[in-house]
Amino acid sequence: MLKKQILTYSILSIVILTLVIGGYAYYLHDKRYPGTNDAYVQAHVVDIAPQVTGEVSQVFAHNHALVKKGQPLFSIDPKPFEIALVKAKANLDNTQQQVIAAENAVTVAKAQVQERKAELLNTEKNYDRIAPLVLKNFYSKAAGDNVIQELAVAKQAVAAAEAQLAQAQATLGKTGDQNARIQAATAAIAEAQLNLQYTNINAPADGEIAQLTLRPGQMVTAYQSLFSLVENKEWWVMANMKETKLSRIRVGQSAVIYVDMYPTHPFNGVVKSIGPGSGASFALLPAENATGNWVKVTQRFPVRIQIINPSSQFPLRIGASCTVTIDTQSQ
Repeated sequence: MLKKQILTYSILSIVILTLVIGGYAYYLHDKRYPGTNDAYVQAHVVDIAPQVTGEVSQVFAHNHALVKKGQPLFSIDPKPFEIALVKAKANLDNTQQQVIAAENAVTVAKAQVQERKAELLNTEKNYDRIAPLVLKNFYSKAAGDNVIQELAVAKQAVAAAEAQLAQAQATLGKTGDQNARIQAATAAIAEAQLNLQYTNINAPADGEIAQLTLRPGQMVTAYQSLFSLVENKEWWVMANMKETKLSRIRVGQSAVIYVDMYPTHPFNGVVKSIGPGSGASFALLPAENATGNWVKVTQRFPVRIQIINPSSQFPLRIGASCTVTIDTQSQ
């Protein structure tokens, strides 16, 4: 009986000791290798939107297609924009003709000013000659009055000619390529050419098409998102780590990632950043803890882990669940 009790106590002691050692080992492992399964694959997502309004003429891509940067995705009917370009060029020609006419008007106005000034000079000479003779009664007072009136008329003519010149110069503005109307018409051509180029929409980066339902004949509006492009150049995991595990996590530490869709393939990663606030802090409706019904909940903070060895054999997809383990002694 005593031997049986001793054996029972020995087995119990071994079990308890094993549990204690195992628990302590798990504690040490979890302290060095904090992890979480509240983690999801992320990538850059670009909203594809046209920069002009029009009717879709062709769709070159399809949903879930892999595309390269610069590859055509769809096109908009270019005819209205070709017509707009022709009109802009015609407007430039018309504007140039108007500017030439305005330049000629300035030339004529300058000549008129010179002519009126010459007439004023002759009138002043005639006044200087006759005025002393009127005082000596060699000319009648009426003759003196006439020459004074002629001088006033000549001065008014010069002023009027100068006013016309100023108006012609104001109408013309700057000359050559610096002319405001020429610049506006030239800019209108550049805008029309740019809008014509915008009728061809190309992929802004390498990636995969998502949510594409576009069809030829569909009317699209400028800057309205039509579908998405998931870039495949850069992948990362957004791991929501418990605050109790953040104390040893640092930027630059290495991590091992297992994506649920590839449970046996490890991806290597490196910690790139740690969020400045918990997920609840930036929620649309943050928790109100001053209501009297407060229950302490361990908060989670987003940790961005860059995947450094993505593989074409194991294509990643945004939103995929994964398990992350960080080696806190790797740095």
